[in-house]
Amino acid sequence: MAEPSKKRERGLLAYRPLDQARREIRLVELRFELPAASNGKQVPLLRMHQAFLNSKDLPKYIALSYTWGTGPKSVVLVEDEKRPAREVLVSANLADALYHLVWKLVPKHDGLKRFFKPREKWIFWVDQLCINQNDNDEKSHQVKMMMDIFGQAKMTNVWLGSREATLSDEGMKKYNQEFHHVKDGIINVDMVDSEFKSDDSIVSQRTDRILSELCENDCEQLNALTTFCRHPWFERAWVIQEVVLSTSSNVIVHWEGGCCKWSAIANISDLLRWLFLRTYSAKASCPAIAVYMLRTAQDTLAMTVTQSREPSRTKTLISLIHYMQLHGQTRATQPEDLVYSMMGIASDGDTCGIKVDYDKHYTEVFREVALLVLKTLGARALAWSGQLERNSDPDGCRLPSWVPDLRLEADIVIHEDFDAINSLLVPKLFSAAGNRGFEYTSDRKSEILSIRTSYIDRVVEVIKSFAALAQELDPAGGFLPQYQAWLKDFGLFLDDAPDRHPTRYDYSTRQEMHWRMPIADSYFDEKVLRRAGLEVKDWYMATLRPEDPSSAAVFSNIPRYQSSVYIAGRVAFVTETGYIGLGHPETVVGDELHLVQGSDTPFILRETDGHFQLIGETYVHGIMDGELVDDNTEFEWQQIH
Repeated sequence: MAEPSKKRERGLLAYRPLDQARREIRLVELRFELPAASNGKQVPLLRMHQAFLNSKDLPKYIALSYTWGTGPKSVVLVEDEKRPAREVLVSANLADALYHLVWKLVPKHDGLKRFFKPREKWIFWVDQLCINQNDNDEKSHQVKMMMDIFGQAKMTNVWLGSREATLSDEGMKKYNQEFHHVKDGIINVDMVDSEFKSDDSIVSQRTDRILSELCENDCEQLNALTTFCRHPWFERAWVIQEVVLSTSSNVIVHWEGGCCKWSAIANISDLLRWLFLRTYSAKASCPAIAVYMLRTAQDTLAMTVTQSREPSRTKTLISLIHYMQLHGQTRATQPEDLVYSMMGIASDGDTCGIKVDYDKHYTEVFREVALLVLKTLGARALAWSGQLERNSDPDGCRLPSWVPDLRLEADIVIHEDFDAINSLLVPKLFSAAGNRGFEYTSDRKSEILSIRTSYIDRVVEVIKSFAALAQELDPAGGFLPQYQAWLKDFGLFLDDAPDRHPTRYDYSTRQEMHWRMPIADSYFDEKVLRRAGLEVKDWYMATLRPEDPSSAAVFSNIPRYQSSVYIAGRVAFVTETGYIGLGHPETVVGDELHLVQGSDTPFILRETDGHFQLIGETYVHGIMDGELVDDNTEFEWQQIH
C-alpha cells in the first residue's frame, strides 16, 4: 500500500564524483515498495550507492537493458545514504521496466524467481541513473568500463516494454519448440542451406508446415512474430555489446506478456532464417509479403545473435560498424554511440586510435572512423561515404562528403568478408582506374580530403524515375510486378538514349546492357560476389516473364538477380560523349565523372567554389575494367570537402 502523497524535492541527482583510478561505479537498489510521488501516482523507489568493480565486496547486481526512447519522461524516487528520496525524471520505458519487474513479472515467471529471491536485495546497474549523463568526462570513462560492468553482472535483464511486444509467453514457447523440431531433422550441418532448398528433405517438409500455419488468416501469426522481432530494442547499437559482454545464459528478455532466455531469441532467429531459405523453393507456397516479413525480421536479429555466439574482440571496429549498418542496427540517442558502443567488443578497440570522448562532436568521431576506413580499405572506403541520402542535424551540422553518415542504413557491401579486408582470397571485380595505388592526404582535424583523380566526362541527362521507384515498392502488393515494370522502363531508356545523345555502344552491346547494368554486372553466388555470366541473363528473363508470378520460386529470382542491390534507389545518367551509368540519387546535370587513382569504380564528383564534393560511386558500362587507363593517364590532386 502506498504511503500518503507528500511534497518531494524534484530535479537532477546530486552525484558524488567517482574514483576513476579505483574503477568505481554506481549501483541502485530497487526497494520493495511503491511510494506515491507528488502527483499521487505510485512510482519505483531506488537507493543509490557506490562500489568498486575490483573489490571483493562488490555486491551481486543485475545489468538492465532497455530502450531509452524520446517521448515524455516519468518520475522515479531516488535516495542515498545522505539524502532523502527526491523525484527524478527518467525515460518512461525505464520507469515502466522497474515497475513491472517488481510487481508483475517476478511473481509469475520461474525463470526470474531463481535470480530474484525474496530476501535478497535487488541491485541494478542502470546507465541512465548510474552514470552522470551531464558529465562527459565521467561518461567517457564509464563507457570504457562497459566490458567489465556487463561481464561481472549476475545477469542482464532486458525489458522490451508493456505495449510494444506482440508475442505471448505461449507463442514464444511454441516457436522455440518449432525450432528444435526443425533442428532435429537436419542431417548434414555443413549442408544445411541445401537441405532447406530441397523439396525432399525432412526439414523442408517441417518448414513447409510452419510456413503454412504462419501464413493463415492474412499472415496473422507471422505478423505477430516478425513484429516482435523488429522491436526497437533489437535495433539499438548498444544491444550488441550488452549481450556479447554478458554471459548469454544469464540474459533474460522480458515484456509484459512473457519472458524467455536469450537462447530462445537466438533460436527464433535461426528459425526465421530457415523459413526464409525455404521460400526459395517452388513448392513452398508463400505470398510475397510473407517473404518480405521473414527477411526483414531475420535481418533485425541477425547481427546481435551472430555476435552473441562468438567470443568478443574477434572483429575489427570498422567490420562491426559496417555490419551494423547493413542490418539497420543504427538506433542511438547520441550519434557518437554508434561508434563507442562497438569499442568494447572490437578486436582493435584499444589500438585503432579512436578514443571514447563525449566532449567531441559526433561529426569529429565519424571523421575519425572515415580516416580509419581509408587507412584500411584505401579507395574502396569512398564507396561507403556515398550513401543513398545524406542527413544534417537541426543545428546545421553537416558531414564532409567523404565521411560516411553512420546513422544511415548501408546499401553497399564494402567487403563481403569483413575480416579478410584487402585479402587476396576476396575477388576484385573491377579495376576501372587500373592498378595504380591509392593516394590521399588528410588528418583528424581537417574536413578536407585530397585524392588523385582523372576527369572522364560531364553528366548531361539524369533519369530520376528509378531512384523514386525504390521508395514506392509495396511489399503487400508483391515486388515482382513493380520490378518487371522497372526493368522494362530501364530497357526503354537504353534503347532511346542514342536518339538524344551521342552513343559509345552499338546495338548488340546495348542489348547486353539490359541485363548487366541493373545488377552492376555482378551477383552473389553462395555469399560470394562474382561477375555476371550468361546464366544471369536467364534469371533476368525469368524475372521479366515468369510462368507463375505468385510463386516463391519466381520471387527468389529477384534476390538472385540482385536488381534491388544496385539499381534500386539510383539514377540512370548519360554523359556528354555518350557513356551510360547508374549513380547516386543526388546526381544532377553538370556533375562530373572521374576515375579515382587506386579505385575499383568511377565516382561522381561535383565542383563547388574550386573544390569538389564526393557524390558517390557509380557503375558505367564499358569502362569498369581499366579501358580508359594507360601509362600516359594523368591523375591530378583534387580537394574533397
